[in-house]
Amino acid sequence: MHRRLHVPNALAEDACIAGVFNPRADDIAALMRSLQLKRKPLMVCSGGTTSRCAAEGHWTLDLRQSCRQIHFDPSTQHVEIGAGQTMESLLRELAKHGRSFPTGLSGLPGLGYILTGGISPLSRSQGLAIDQILEIKGVWGDGESFVRSKPEAACCSEDQLAWRGLCGAAPFLAVITDLKLQTHLLQPLRIWQSSLTFEQLLELIHQAESWPDSLSLQWIWGDEIHAYGVILANDAVAVATFNQLQKTTLCTNVVEIYDVAGIHELPPFALPVVSNTAIGRCHSEVVALLGPAWGSACQGVITALAELMAERPDPRCYLAVQQLGGVASRQRKDVSSLIHREAIWKPWITAAWPAGDSHIRALSLNWLEKVWATLEPYCEGVHLAQMHPHLPWHQRELKAAFGEWLPGLQELKARHDPNGILPSL
Repeated sequence: MHRRLHVPNALAEDACIAGVFNPRADDIAALMRSLQLKRKPLMVCSGGTTSRCAAEGHWTLDLRQSCRQIHFDPSTQHVEIGAGQTMESLLRELAKHGRSFPTGLSGLPGLGYILTGGISPLSRSQGLAIDQILEIKGVWGDGESFVRSKPEAACCSEDQLAWRGLCGAAPFLAVITDLKLQTHLLQPLRIWQSSLTFEQLLELIHQAESWPDSLSLQWIWGDEIHAYGVILANDAVAVATFNQLQKTTLCTNVVEIYDVAGIHELPPFALPVVSNTAIGRCHSEVVALLGPAWGSACQGVITALAELMAERPDPRCYLAVQQLGGVASRQRKDVSSLIHREAIWKPWITAAWPAGDSHIRALSLNWLEKVWATLEPYCEGVHLAQMHPHLPWHQRELKAAFGEWLPGLQELKARHDPNGILPSL
């Protein structure tokens, strides 16, 4: 019998899996202690947006039904959220109380968005999602339940090292069932969207690298180049910066300007429009990089990328870039497993192909590696929001993501998941 998991990620959904565990939250520890899987590791699904929430011949632990709790405490303005809730659900609940959270460009992901770093259009003014975590509940890979609170300061105690590992690398170490998060005041946003020429993109990147923290840039490059700006509408400096931008040739192709009550009303940032030749079910893999400001190197970077964009083997292959910096860069690098705090840009490269087409798959993954190689001198870090142990660059990703902290993570892995039930480090 063919077993499949119904999830948003098409590649994971099409995998013929061994089966699904749907335990109650209280039974997860016993399940983890009893697991003797023939095919390790165990896949874990909370939002179901990653390509490894299900895999051929593997079992999946599906948290979407059993971990549905969400509770906002008005006295502390903290929120507790279970692993089965999505970021859309979190924003919707917080908006009822006039609060918000720095979520990403999509509301579909579950807690994996937060636990792997959580890069948001608001990260420049509010920090990364992992910086908002106050308490973590879960089960280590060896079946031991735990509750960990945020340490007072970064140090080298066992508790603090475990906290650092869980914030940014939890999927390798534990099954997280619940988070307590600090929240932010709900703030109105101004969103602008524009199509750009090659020259306009160059100039916009140069300008964005000196923008105030309350303004961020996202851009997507497929058949065309589209830019998206997110502005805190009640920040006078950010609004003045945008007003000045409107007077330049960079905004000659603005198609929409939105005023919204908060990030819960963020209009969808559409993927690149592709031709009618790209029809049918699509599979994809994503690699996300991290790097500092490009400065004078920008001309060479964008010129080299332009050649590769013209060689995409499938029109659904694309490059997208988010802007970081600001508050996110002012945290110490040793407070979490996301060590690349100096990053200003997060490019993510999407390789796509028609489902079942092994030839185009190989070409698309090769194209992804070429784009990666072009960007690597300027973006040496990796944001490990998706894991690829099934692909040849897994070890390369781990080293680029965790750097000198990787041996520390491997020690935590040996202590808390000695049988390798969860993905390998």
